[in-house]
Amino acid sequence: MLVSSIAPNTRSLFGQFFVDKSLFLQASLPFGNVEPVMLSPIERFFSSNLKLSHLRMLVALSDLKQVTRVAAAFHVTQPAVSKQLAEIEQAMEASLTLRVGNTVQLTDVGKALARRGREILRQVDLARKDVTALVSGTAGHVVLGAVTAVPQALVSNVVMSFLSRAPAATLTFIEGPLDALHTMLLEGRVDVVLGRTKVKDDPEVVQESLYREPFVFVVGVSHPLARSSSVTLAELHNFPWLVPLKQSPSYIALARLMEDHGVDINDAWVESSSVLLNIELLARGSFVSILPLSYAREHVAHGRICLLPTPPLEQLGEVIMCRRADLENPAALVIADCVREEATDRSKFSPSITDNEYPSSLL
Repeated sequence: MLVSSIAPNTRSLFGQFFVDKSLFLQASLPFGNVEPVMLSPIERFFSSNLKLSHLRMLVALSDLKQVTRVAAAFHVTQPAVSKQLAEIEQAMEASLTLRVGNTVQLTDVGKALARRGREILRQVDLARKDVTALVSGTAGHVVLGAVTAVPQALVSNVVMSFLSRAPAATLTFIEGPLDALHTMLLEGRVDVVLGRTKVKDDPEVVQESLYREPFVFVVGVSHPLARSSSVTLAELHNFPWLVPLKQSPSYIALARLMEDHGVDINDAWVESSSVLLNIELLARGSFVSILPLSYAREHVAHGRICLLPTPPLEQLGEVIMCRRADLENPAALVIADCVREEATDRSKFSPSITDNEYPSSLL
């Protein structure tokens, strides 16, 4: 009766809840001939006894390796931590830790629970932030700026996350060169800037390194080097270059690297800050250029370009977030959180290039 009175979109959730709980109650129900179902210790622990405090303690133990350090981190006594650990082991009838010298190592069971627990705690924290923003009615206007070399997928995910978390707020996105965006940041015309290199140290600006993603050398699929299994940077001097805007950090890093290999790109045929134009020119001409790895992977998958089997340009490997040190706009603080969370997700995926992404594997 209770389940039928719940809204249709929540009925299945509550229905499952009552099915699970009935496993404990069937023996005392006054109707039917249903045989009681006994839960295993592990099932009973996860259905009724697991607490967030258990997960926090276990994740901390995984990181800190000592009970005394965990106790200090949570401002509790060492026996209190040991008691929580014993509760989990007793409930699950499984050992979670091994003592190795002066450290505590997790067993395979402990590692599995800590790994899943870390993700659960992260999701709980995201839920807290979402609910806080919705209840507080976070509003206002945010201006987000980014250089073209910041992946569009990152920016779009940040924007969607921000809009869901702060539906009363509005947003403006500006794409441009880093020096112009930095000036706008100092003048208060931009709240948060995403770039590919750090700006000059300034007490008014906070810079955070988000994750690493290298630039790679690319050509069109019809380029003479497109199917080469081995290419040196010195060999690239015979081809026209498609480069970032001169004086940009990307251009400066590229020019220095190529100069070290005897290649002068100062007379490049085309300077462009448009990724879409660059892809079209690469696909139709004999240009050589660089792209962030995520951009390159996307267009390699579409059959437009090829990666050259050369070392990536690691000098531009970082993705950086800049904001004013005195930033107080609640909506801007929310979008900064969204940027960090998206960067954390992206950092879980390896930024390195696999062998099967090089053209030699396609021969």
